[in-house]
Amino acid sequence: MKLGGLSWSWLGGITAAVILALGVSFWLFACELERLRDEELTGQLLSEARLVVHALRDDWAARDARPIAGMVRALHDEGTDVAVLVTDGTVLVDTTGRGAAAESLLQQPEVKAALREGCGVSTRSGVHGVAPSRAVAVRVGSDAGELGVVWLARPRWTFVSHARSFGRVIGLVGLIAVATVLGLGIALTRRWAGLLRRLARAAQGLAEGDLSARTEIAGADEFARLAQSLNEMRRRLLGHVEAIDRQRRMLEALLDQLEEGVIATDDQRRIVMINPAALRLLNLGPPDGDRDRFLGKAVEECLPQHELQRLLSAAPDAPALQAGQAAGTGPAEAASPTVAERHLRIEGSRGVVHLLARASDLRPPGPADQAPGASIGRLMVLTDVSSLRRALDMQTDFVANASHELRTPLSSIRAAVETLLQMDLSRDGAEAGRFIEVIDRHSARLAAMAADLLDLSRIQGAGAARQKAALSLDEELGELTERFAEAVRAKGLHWEVDWSPGERRTLVVSRHLLRLVLDNLVDNAIQFTEPGGHVRVVCRTEPGQVVFEVADDGCGIPEADQQRVFERFYQVDRARGGTRRGTGLGLAIVRDAVTAMGGSVKLQSRVGAGTRVTVTIAQPEAPA
Repeated sequence: MKLGGLSWSWLGGITAAVILALGVSFWLFACELERLRDEELTGQLLSEARLVVHALRDDWAARDARPIAGMVRALHDEGTDVAVLVTDGTVLVDTTGRGAAAESLLQQPEVKAALREGCGVSTRSGVHGVAPSRAVAVRVGSDAGELGVVWLARPRWTFVSHARSFGRVIGLVGLIAVATVLGLGIALTRRWAGLLRRLARAAQGLAEGDLSARTEIAGADEFARLAQSLNEMRRRLLGHVEAIDRQRRMLEALLDQLEEGVIATDDQRRIVMINPAALRLLNLGPPDGDRDRFLGKAVEECLPQHELQRLLSAAPDAPALQAGQAAGTGPAEAASPTVAERHLRIEGSRGVVHLLARASDLRPPGPADQAPGASIGRLMVLTDVSSLRRALDMQTDFVANASHELRTPLSSIRAAVETLLQMDLSRDGAEAGRFIEVIDRHSARLAAMAADLLDLSRIQGAGAARQKAALSLDEELGELTERFAEAVRAKGLHWEVDWSPGERRTLVVSRHLLRLVLDNLVDNAIQFTEPGGHVRVVCRTEPGQVVFEVADDGCGIPEADQQRVFERFYQVDRARGGTRRGTGLGLAIVRDAVTAMGGSVKLQSRVGAGTRVTVTIAQPEAPA
């Protein structure tokens, strides 16, 4: 059995308190016992004294003590001293054996009380050696005659005088009491120590974060209430931990699903958080790779871009680096004293990516009536602005290309007009007709370009894409054949429409957008196919989609140009188109229209072998 120092001291204190209580109890018991024995002895002595007085009453006047001789001997044999004396000092009986003088007895308080009141009681010492005695006196005689007293004394019963007989009992009782106290104390201590150990283990588990185990203690004492409090604390902590864990998982899910890259550092410039988008945008590894290898490392070890290192290494509470300062992207623009921006150009396996990086201080929130605390790190958000940059570049290129394409026919028309103004039409009529044809051809090109630009504007407005209707594929292909019949005959081409409807004979789509796509593809096929060539339109239905193919065996498109033919105003070598030059917007219109219909377009071409353009448009399984 192991008990701690506190338990031993507690047991020692309890044992001492029990011994003290037993001692006080024994002392009180002894005092009470002595009092009761005194009362009993006093009553017995008074009874015996009255018997002696009664025996002397008839012979008192003769002072004859013989009638009480037998009684006195019996009392003496029982240990009672008897004395009979007269107030004049005559002693009739004396069994003390010390020849007590009448004068000394007459001066005792019990005798005086007896002469005055009829009886007296006192405790005296010296009657029977050193032991105290109980003495009583009873008056004998009458006021008309001589008075006297009968005096009896017997040793008192005291605890000290019987200590030997009581010592064993007291020792045995004390030993039993101490053993009982120790046994109960040890048993209680072991039980309490076990309960305390269980409670301590439960508290230690709570401190270490183990919220799975409960502490069950039966009863209604303090230990049970403490166990209930620990269980309640565990339940509340478990609720808080689960709430925090849900919030953490929600935050992680949000960060993982963000398209923007997020990187956070502490005040020591070590990375504490990085999401998959940041890995992807900065080419630091696969988005689903091990992000933990970056945590706890310095910014310089993980990010090769010096601009990002400077953004994340800005000193807390210092003025922020201004946007564009180090990247050389334009004038500085500081969003706020603690926010900085950078425009970066990252080259990776997916090509060039343009990023906008914004960094700011991380500050813990303070109470409502206090300002936020000092910076605890930096937070950087990376946004992929490649599409925006491409849109801006396309807008710039569009303006430049449109200006160039408009300038060419306008210059030709202007030159032809100036020449006509200087010519004598009566003399140079034939030559003037040639310039008029130039004006007509270029004005027609301007009109076509304006129409194409208007079509592009309508497509981008998205209004046409919402005007869907159920179209008959038979009718649409028939009308397509009629619209280009004259152009096909004029160029001597072989026209073919391959239509395998299957179960679907309708198409739910915008009629305007579908005609823009088919008209531009067929027009290009006719324009870039030599006389006697073939133009073929194929339509087939597949589960969940309709596929159109426009193929020709014309001059084809070089592989280097196939990725750019869908750009606005982009045209392949002019020799490919012969004398007729297009606007350069046909395939751009096809791409935008197909995109507006939620479809896809694919081009396959080989120089000298022809071109095939495939358009796929998604359709519901059960068209209306």
